[in-house]
Amino acid sequence: MAPEVIRACKGSEYDGRCDWWSIGIILYECIYGHTPFFADDGRKQTKSNILDHKNMFSFPQRPLVSDKCKDLIFRLIQDKEVRLCSRRYQMKDRCQADDRRFADVFGRHVFPDDAEDIKSHRWFKNFPWDRIHTISPPFIPRITSLEDTHYFDESGPFTEPIGSYELDTVDHKADDVRWVLRECRPVVQNMAADMLATPYDSARLRSADRRIDRTFNITPEERKTLKAFLRMYGRKERKRPRDILLRDQSTKNVAMDVRKKTAFLGYTWRRMRPGGYIASNLGIV
Repeated sequence: MAPEVIRACKGSEYDGRCDWWSIGIILYECIYGHTPFFADDGRKQTKSNILDHKNMFSFPQRPLVSDKCKDLIFRLIQDKEVRLCSRRYQMKDRCQADDRRFADVFGRHVFPDDAEDIKSHRWFKNFPWDRIHTISPPFIPRITSLEDTHYFDESGPFTEPIGSYELDTVDHKADDVRWVLRECRPVVQNMAADMLATPYDSARLRSADRRIDRTFNITPEERKTLKAFLRMYGRKERKRPRDILLRDQSTKNVAMDVRKKTAFLGYTWRRMRPGGYIASNLGIV
């Protein structure tokens, strides 16, 4: 979520540039395995980190990434006024500053082909953009049916369900943890006890895995033991619905039923004719 999207709740405008921020975040996550602004304290702190991205953003030391790649990501994760995408947005900003009458017209505008500056970045040097539609992708999924989902990870024990906000009732004391791990070294026992003190959702579980991987005074086998132990004995945090109607036990079933029945009310869909549309069919001479 780009900073301008977070600020939109206070009346600020955003446009197509917010999508290029998202691309930068996705590139970062694909390389480093986590998002740059994630906070264990929750979504509110994550949003705060995004708004303070100039101070909060950094690149990890590992894995090693080329300067060209880091420059591309860095220039995407910027304020919209200087974000890499298309100069036409900057021209639009200047027009709005000169004459506020155009603000309503261009406020949420998305320019076509607005990735021109991204395509010309040195990371993509010599990339055949004009022939990309003819190039076979490096990976083609092999699926047997429309319902084939074997490329997706199965939900782990910390998937966030839509239910009550209560925590699992199992509470493991530090002494119990050390007894279960009595054959492990004290450093492993203490680390496990510390991690089990806080309930986990799927995001915090990934954060814990990264913490385990960054701990240098334990062996690879001890890392595996810690991860398995955390998944088996960790307390699962359940997220409550944001909607107050779905939180209320007396209204949640009725509210969900109504929303399912009216979710696409007013939408229509028409299949394109086999031969496509031609000018005469559209009344164009």
